Amino acid sequence: MSHRLLALMFVIALCIGSLAPPAFAEDEQNVWVDPQLPSDAIPWDKTHPELLDEDMIVAKSAILIEASTGEVLFEKNADEILYPASTTKILTAYIALQMSDLENDVVTVSQNAIDLVPPTYSTVPLSAGEEVPMEDLIAAMLVMSGNEAANAVAEYLSGSIDAFADLMNETAQMLGCSADTHFVNPSGVHDVNHYSTARDLAIIAQVAMQDSRFRQMVSSATYQMPDTNKRPARTLVGGTSILKPDDNYYYADATGIKTGFTNAAGYCFVGSAERGNIELISVVLYTSRSGRWTDTKKLFEYGFTQIASISPESLYAEDPRVIDISGFSLDDAQHGELTLGIRAVDETRDMTIIGNQEKIDLLRENFNQVSVIQWTREFRAPINIGDVMGILTFYAEDGTTADYELVATRSVAARENAPPTLEQIEAYTASDENPWPRFSADYFVPPALVLIALILLFRFIKKHRKKRAKAPNIKPPKKRYLR
Repeated sequence: MSHRLLALMFVIALCIGSLAPPAFAEDEQNVWVDPQLPSDAIPWDKTHPELLDEDMIVAKSAILIEASTGEVLFEKNADEILYPASTTKILTAYIALQMSDLENDVVTVSQNAIDLVPPTYSTVPLSAGEEVPMEDLIAAMLVMSGNEAANAVAEYLSGSIDAFADLMNETAQMLGCSADTHFVNPSGVHDVNHYSTARDLAIIAQVAMQDSRFRQMVSSATYQMPDTNKRPARTLVGGTSILKPDDNYYYADATGIKTGFTNAAGYCFVGSAERGNIELISVVLYTSRSGRWTDTKKLFEYGFTQIASISPESLYAEDPRVIDISGFSLDDAQHGELTLGIRAVDETRDMTIIGNQEKIDLLRENFNQVSVIQWTREFRAPINIGDVMGILTFYAEDGTTADYELVATRSVAARENAPPTLEQIEAYTASDENPWPRFSADYFVPPALVLIALILLFRFIKKHRKKRAKAPNIKPPKKRYLR
């Protein structure tokens, strides 16, 4: 009976263990062993980055999105629940930036904020009682992954770690994260109830990167931390290899964001890269030491082959409008044909269109259906280079519009002795202060000469025509009667 009871308890224990959110070992004391690619995986070919398969990525979970739209370009087990480690600090920093006054908020680091960091975890380090500006604490947790800095920020903003964790979960839900994301601390220190997914971390990073202060911090490999009441000024050196030009894993297009590692989480990295007007965000979870960089670079190279960007000006320039000018000089080699260039009315406005190649090609084919031209002047010489001939209005997919001037790309001289244009006549009339028509011999002499000529011709004909002979007056014969 006792053996059956023990067996039953063992089965129950296994079932309870299977309910834990992550699907693998939670013991932080275990020695980390880097995962490897499958033995039968096809090698990734950097000369053909558009060919990317899940087996070419070491990470257990990965995702790649286009930053402006959130469009998913690649994913591998993106919804699997895993430990996020220090990538947690992305959300902590985002909340701190929204809630803080960076110019005036100064945080006094508590002993509790320091004691909550396990011995093997990264620290700035900071001392109890040290007074640190909020901006420096946020930078320290992002660049050097200072866990006590994250704790100090949480205590300052919410009063306790637990209260801040509640705020983190509320914020994650507000940003659109799933129920598969749950935080219990601001730093990512391992806890079985602290977990997320690659997809949710990409959502958080996408929102955080919209803050220019966050972007600047995560794009830096080092941070100059000024002196405090406890310590002199120092340089904090981060561990994001793809941001360091002298590192073997350097990636020129990389712009951040945050590393992470615990034995249970493995090596993690939430990254960003920008090329031209295209920005990508990647997440790799539970990958190898080198895999967080090689996986990320594979994802970025793949993404840049899948997404294109183009502006309305470029779309127009591929098939510019050509008009025919009347009244051109006989010496004009192009016989009045004029190609119009394009120029944005508001040059500060960015109307870049980003999407997959199919979307761009479709827009290219239907550009005339998403734009309208209003002509602003007559197509008649003379035309000077740079003259505005019309306004093109482009209608973006999100409902916004942008105006562009269509300008002459060359000058077109007018034909000599050409009759005045309607615009010239109207301008001349408008500038004339005399309300009565002006008298000019040009308007009187020709009609008068024609009238005189007609009168003389009539008199000549009348004088010289022959008179008709009169018929004789013959009396009709008298009537005769036959008898």
